[in-house]
Amino acid sequence: MAFPQDWRSTGTEISRLIAQSWLEPELYNSLLTRPTATLREAGLIEDFVEVRINQAPDAVPVLLGTQGETVIYVLPLPPKPDDLTDEQISSWIEGRTEGFPPLTLCAC
Repeated sequence: MAFPQDWRSTGTEISRLIAQSWLEPELYNSLLTRPTATLREAGLIEDFVEVRINQAPDAVPVLLGTQGETVIYVLPLPPKPDDLTDEQISSWIEGRTEGFPPLTLCAC
């Protein structure tokens, strides 16, 4: 088992999925209730990764290590920030970051 060579790129894609979930309540619920399956279906994690959600306001992504052959990834799932519009979130999801408030989204 091995992590992707470019783990930061994967983290950015996971952050975009979280941002998308702020616009789509069904996706947010899926991340909350089925995080491993949701990220796997999106092609963002391998079969050996189990995802757990942390909704604490100050949560950060954490790799807890392994349980046997499984890597535990604790993913922050914050609520939609009050200071972002749907348009700003959509722009960031599409990769347009000019004028976007820095460090607002999860840097997973």
